Amino acid sequence: MNTKKDKGIILIILWLVCYELGILFFMEAYKYWLNSSYATIFSRGFISYFFSSFSLLYTGNLFWITISLIAIIAIINISLQSAKVNRNALRVLVIFSVISLIMLSFGFFQGKIPRETFYENLVTLSQKGIQTITLSVFAILHLFIAISACVISFSVLMKFYIFRSIWITLLVVFSAYCIVFLFAYNFKDDLNLLKNNKKTVDAGTVLGAAVWGGNRPSPVLRERINKGYELYNTNIIRNIILTGGGAPGEMTEAEVSKKELLKKGVPERNIFIENKSNSTLEQIQYLNNNLYKKNNWKEIVIISDNFHLLRTKQICKFFGINSYMVASDTPLSTESTFNFCIKESFAVILFWLFGIG
Repeated sequence: MNTKKDKGIILIILWLVCYELGILFFMEAYKYWLNSSYATIFSRGFISYFFSSFSLLYTGNLFWITISLIAIIAIINISLQSAKVNRNALRVLVIFSVISLIMLSFGFFQGKIPRETFYENLVTLSQKGIQTITLSVFAILHLFIAISACVISFSVLMKFYIFRSIWITLLVVFSAYCIVFLFAYNFKDDLNLLKNNKKTVDAGTVLGAAVWGGNRPSPVLRERINKGYELYNTNIIRNIILTGGGAPGEMTEAEVSKKELLKKGVPERNIFIENKSNSTLEQIQYLNNNLYKKNNWKEIVIISDNFHLLRTKQICKFFGINSYMVASDTPLSTESTFNFCIKESFAVILFWLFGIG
């Protein structure tokens, strides 16, 4: 191998290692930045906040760490066998890494992604939806690059087998999604645990749901309210937090819930409301910043529909909130539960990877 070729391969190897390390550090910080009040991801305040909040064992963090480490190990193995490596194979990796950076830059420089559910964004194909799609494509491309590096590294001829890489990537993505779906579909709440241990926690949070005409709670919201009252009445929770915004000129979801609880005899002093949020993530953020930390609460209960609890649990875990999940008694058919869990599984994965909720 001549000197010129040696230098070319060394530069490619260095680029790929720097790419993986750069993506690792940036993406670990990205989700924390999206869910903070800091204007820039490189500010001193944010860096301090990031290191104090970062958890190595959080699922989303483990994803980026695992994928990057696998890719770096494969790249190092390629460098150790540079005499056999197919140079065009490495060029392909460089091309895909540049494409992935373009996708990431497009998603990042649009600004912070507003807190809305990703599937609503996809349906409307708004700017927010395009950002979500862009970041999703970036994540798949990054996974594809890591798998391709492994294919090149451990193949006999050190070549790039594009169809093999594509099929392995699709298999990994599909398998990961199915695992998350099964967790969402079979999620068991903590109601029996709370009852059996005779737990009394600081507060229970009733997550908002639709309000019908005449400022009436929808059946879904009513069942959540009833479950919150049940937990309060049995002394499992000391206070009730009601969340959810609403349309202009109408009572918010939180205000409608408060009206129902007052009718049931819950003292107003034990009710807290948040009436501006439009998503689960905003509700948990408010709870964390304005109630959980300020009141030095140790444990809380989150009340929602069962299919929604896996994602809610992960959001609480991300913010360091010690939480129990309790499902409402809203009746759902098997088909409805299946459909909701399909959406929730995508939402869980996107929150893990990007902090979108």
